[in-house]
Amino acid sequence: MYFKYILVSEEVEGVNKFLSDATAQWKNLSVEVRSVRSMLEEVICNWEKYSSTVASLQAWLEDAEKMLNQSESDKREFFRNLPHWIQQHMDMNDAGNFLIETCDETVSRELKQQLLLLNGRWRELFVKVKHYARADEVDKLRKDYDDGIEALKAFIDMANERMNTPVQVSFLNIRTYLQDVEDIKHKVPSMEAAYKTATRNAQQLTKDLTEEEIAQMLATMAAIKDELSKVERALPLLRDSQAMLPPLEEMEKHITGFYQSLEKASRITSSRDSEAPGDFKQKCQELVTYQQSCKKCLSVIDKNHQIILKSLDTSKNLKHLDTSLLERRISELQGMVKETTEWKRHVEANSSLMKRFEESRVELEKVLKVARSSMTERGNPEDLLKKHTEFFGQLDQRVLNAFLKACDELTDILPEQEQQNLQETVRKLHKQWKVREHLQHCSLTSQYQPFL
Repeated sequence: MYFKYILVSEEVEGVNKFLSDATAQWKNLSVEVRSVRSMLEEVICNWEKYSSTVASLQAWLEDAEKMLNQSESDKREFFRNLPHWIQQHMDMNDAGNFLIETCDETVSRELKQQLLLLNGRWRELFVKVKHYARADEVDKLRKDYDDGIEALKAFIDMANERMNTPVQVSFLNIRTYLQDVEDIKHKVPSMEAAYKTATRNAQQLTKDLTEEEIAQMLATMAAIKDELSKVERALPLLRDSQAMLPPLEEMEKHITGFYQSLEKASRITSSRDSEAPGDFKQKCQELVTYQQSCKKCLSVIDKNHQIILKSLDTSKNLKHLDTSLLERRISELQGMVKETTEWKRHVEANSSLMKRFEESRVELEKVLKVARSSMTERGNPEDLLKKHTEFFGQLDQRVLNAFLKACDELTDILPEQEQQNLQETVRKLHKQWKVREHLQHCSLTSQYQPFL
């Protein structure tokens, strides 16, 4: 029984070994089958690729060979997609070489002969048209280069115009000018980057341009580089211009203060109100106050004006700034101060004339009043005669002449309407003087005739 068990065990082990060997063989066979299948699929794929590329490439080669006799523009347009056919040619050779390695000798020999012929035609054609392979790239490079040059020229023109155009010196003009220069300064880095990009594009284009085009391109780039350098060298004017802002701002503030005081002074000088002594004194005090304010403002303006002129003289970058308008404004301010001073002198002179006129008028009216009173006086004829003779003997024409002279002097300074009022007063008093003379003669003659 024991021996029977051993025999059965050995048989089972043999069966298991057989099954294990069979499984291993099957796996190996399966791998081989899959490998062969994969190889066959790859061969089929390469046959399809080779056949399609050969057919299309042959047709294109025939058209391309005919196109060699056409115009340059037509050739450029036709061979614009040359990179595509370069890839097709590479795919054909890759597929053909694979098939040569995997097919039998007969098929390989035919494939080699066909590839030899096609590659010969390709090489002969490619030598003549290879420069068209970069047509699209060259067009893009040229467009990028042209766009970059145009942007650089526009920037340079704008910068030169803003930095070199004559500017009238004033706070607002210099502040606007500074904003323009600041804008240019901020754009300089991007323009430098644009110049470097244009330089790279130009270098890549040199392989596809004529010597004349290359020379023109190099000249353009050199000119732009020189202009950019000038813009960069001119940027220190930003510092010089900024130094002018504080004195200009202070000038503008005091010019405003000057005109405010001047306006108040002008109200006084243009008024036609009463010229009583109190009024005149008050006006003069107010005018002096406003004059002092104007002079103080003008002093500050002159000081800052000198600072600005000194800055312009010492700066090499601000020669295009024009101070003629500023100097004209300052001259106008000085003239206005002079006018208010002249007005005071004029008013003082006029006041003196008015005072003299009033004194002579009062004196004349006083004389006329006494004369009228004397004409109506009653009493002893001898006493009256003595008194009247003494009184009228003391009178002379000088009282009237002083009054008339004061009137003439005053007439020269008065407005036309006031001149008429003055002339009316003069005629009235002059008439009274003439009547006084007549009455004097008549009265003395009638009253004192018996005693003569």
